[in-house]
Amino acid sequence: MSLIHNAKYFTKEEILERARKYEFPNPLAVEIFLWDCELAAQLQDKCADIVLKGGAAAQLHLPIEKQRGSVDIDVATPLNKSDIAEIVQRISKSLEWSVKFELYKPKKPVPKLPLITYFTKAPSKTDPTRKELEIKIDIFLKSPNLPTLELNDVETFAVDVKRMKCLTVGALMGDKILTLAKGSIGMTLEADYPKQIYDIDALLEVHEISKNTVSDMVASIQALTKLEAYIRNIKTAPIEALHDVIKTMDKYSLVDTSGGDASIKKNIDAFQQFFVNKNQRNPFYGWSSKSLKIKFLATLIGECVENRLSESDVAKVITQSKSIAARLNEISGKDVIEVRKKLLDLAQTKIPYFREMKGKALERVFWQIVTLENIQDVESIV
Repeated sequence: MSLIHNAKYFTKEEILERARKYEFPNPLAVEIFLWDCELAAQLQDKCADIVLKGGAAAQLHLPIEKQRGSVDIDVATPLNKSDIAEIVQRISKSLEWSVKFELYKPKKPVPKLPLITYFTKAPSKTDPTRKELEIKIDIFLKSPNLPTLELNDVETFAVDVKRMKCLTVGALMGDKILTLAKGSIGMTLEADYPKQIYDIDALLEVHEISKNTVSDMVASIQALTKLEAYIRNIKTAPIEALHDVIKTMDKYSLVDTSGGDASIKKNIDAFQQFFVNKNQRNPFYGWSSKSLKIKFLATLIGECVENRLSESDVAKVITQSKSIAARLNEISGKDVIEVRKKLLDLAQTKIPYFREMKGKALERVFWQIVTLENIQDVESIV
């Protein structure tokens, strides 16, 4: 095989060792992500106009301890179908008999959807019940020209990635935020929502959110809202899509309360069991915090889209809120009770399941009550 990455990564021994080292109970999570990175690299090796996006790209922007597994690849390119077919044929030849590409032909194709999907069969070294892995590659044609950058020598839990052209952190976050716009342009398969929430939260926590990051987020949301609305034959403005995100995150934020949706809890559990290493698995109150954090982010971006906040202002508020949350995590003992009460007193809207908040972690309460209007008051408490 003409592999781009070192053949040692594809041995059973190396895959099992990495699964053990990075605490993925199922080595398939490591093996599949290894092939995600290899296949994306193969595509870009054949054409520089192919950009990695989606979950696989997000992991390349995260430190190794926060990376999760991904079972498919999303790429964007200005190429047409015949160009892609030629590239796939060239990859098939270079990888010889070991990897097979099958073009997916939907029974009911969406006329305006500029998408080609291939299912790739690759040999499995770790699962005795199957001879092949199946990896889906979604290739978006004529997608918006979003900000990109080239990453080099990225260490992941599966393979050290030599080189990869990806969307920027801001562009990725904007794309992923829109997947949560349930009811308009969001993802239809709700079982996939936890992975989007996980990625947005991880990117938000790890990276310093600058004016440029916010600018890329806004550009991504504006361009992709227009494209998705066109594909679906609906009228949805960016601010309307962001309102749908906020409503979705309101629902997900209840997951640690008695009003939490059982199906959401089930999806979170399933996601964490396979995709996430043991150290990054969160209890439900952690997922409530993640959802509320994304709700606050979507609110800020909405203010920017409506020209009520500048990109610099949004970046400053995000940085300020992250700093407050970090300081709240350092409070202990009897001070927790006092600070929690002060935070709850600052709530500007009715809090669902208010009585249950009295036992919640300070960070969870903070993300529940923080707004643009009260963030200075919150900071004075901390």
